[in-house]
Amino acid sequence: MAETAPFWSESERVRNAIVDMLLAAEDGYVSGQAMSESLGITRTAVWKHLQHLMELGFAIEAVHGQGYRLRGHPDILMAPLLRRRLPSACRLGQDAVWVPRVDSTNALAWRCAREGAPHGLVVSAGEQTGGRGRHGRSWFSPQGGLWMSVLLRRPIPLSRAAEVTLLASVAVRRAIGETTGLWPGIKWPNDIVHHGRKLCGILAEIRADGEVVEQVVLGIGINANIPADAFPPELRRTATSVLAETGTPVDRLALAAALLAAFDPWLEALADDRPAFAELAEEWRAANVTLGRWVRVATPTRLLVGVAERVDDRGVLYIRTESGKVCAVHSGDVLF
Repeated sequence: MAETAPFWSESERVRNAIVDMLLAAEDGYVSGQAMSESLGITRTAVWKHLQHLMELGFAIEAVHGQGYRLRGHPDILMAPLLRRRLPSACRLGQDAVWVPRVDSTNALAWRCAREGAPHGLVVSAGEQTGGRGRHGRSWFSPQGGLWMSVLLRRPIPLSRAAEVTLLASVAVRRAIGETTGLWPGIKWPNDIVHHGRKLCGILAEIRADGEVVEQVVLGIGINANIPADAFPPELRRTATSVLAETGTPVDRLALAAALLAAFDPWLEALADDRPAFAELAEEWRAANVTLGRWVRVATPTRLLVGVAERVDDRGVLYIRTESGKVCAVHSGDVLF
């Protein structure tokens, strides 16, 4: 699928349907004729789609007179693969777009949003050529990472928009811990770190109307299966990966599903203007690597230097400066 195609492109629909049929058959076979009749396409077209899936890493066995059987699949976030990993009640990830390569999953998610994509759409890619971090910084996004963006169409009070990334940081930490046994720390506001090196970055881009956030594209970049020596020299002191820390590749489908399943009910609480981050604040504080430290905080308007004292139930950071003044920080970069 071309990276500019909407999430409902015909090729994507057909390939998703083929994967669904192969998954439903479990260890059985699905005939080419059955696929052709179900999809309303020729058997030649079916074969071309199967070839494309095999190029993506699907192990598909063909037996004359019986049909096709799925023997294995890659850990990419195609819709039928992701749906099978999610709880049935999860509203996130029921629709998904995966592309081998894209400029930015956030940019593609916004393009899908303009085409009418639904709440919960997950956009992911094998690699990004123009991955973005906060404040327009570039994000190293090679093969092996989990590069995903989630389209959120739930009305959220603008005053609580900062909670989205704080909640996402807890969801990411839980997902990494539950799937790998590695429990990283959280650096305010939403960086996931291990021994001072970044494992994951989170970027939320919002569209608001007055005091209500109507749409959010939540970008999450996890350094999953990136070998330590694959990082450029300038990043090796500041970045790491799950693979580098554990020595074992992580199943990215399992990681994404755990993340989405955790985040989904918290987002609904936020949309209903119920306590959200407040319910998880203790978990966040227990995992934080910021509080109690002497820090420099670069905000959009000034540089604050002092001790990071606390984070309130809305995620606001409070810094006590050398003069004893306590300053509230709603957004900014923390430097140790």
